[in-house]
Amino acid sequence: MPLTTKCPGSTPVAGFDMKLNRSTKAGEPLSDEDRLWPGLMRHAARAHATLWRLDHLVDTVDVLVSELVTNALQHGEGSVEVHLWRTDSRLLIEVGSASPRVPRVRDASPYDENGRGMHLVALLADGWGVTAGGAWCALRLDGGGA
Repeated sequence: MPLTTKCPGSTPVAGFDMKLNRSTKAGEPLSDEDRLWPGLMRHAARAHATLWRLDHLVDTVDVLVSELVTNALQHGEGSVEVHLWRTDSRLLIEVGSASPRVPRVRDASPYDENGRGMHLVALLADGWGVTAGGAWCALRLDGGGA
């Protein structure tokens, strides 16, 4: 999955990439093993945000990574790639799979058990978008708006 969110004129100064090999096939309920991935990726993202002295963003990063990884596992195909990196001004998160489908924002009723993930991403991130098989979001390091 190509990096879709690289800010023009900004060079990544730190980051990590993970490839999650899942055991569940597309359209199947997630296996117990695959249900562990969102928590493991939250832990890794929190550790990196803390290492990068971005403590003020840790809780937001936690929710964003969880939503994007869960969506990729539930709706994507094949392995899931997770990219987290920072530039001088932004923290960027990108998660995707080999799926040719573009994720979409759904309207969930108050009684639906799912369908709110991308709404949370849109609410918490300073910028976000979708590509074939994945989604990305960005946070300003200074805590300001997009």
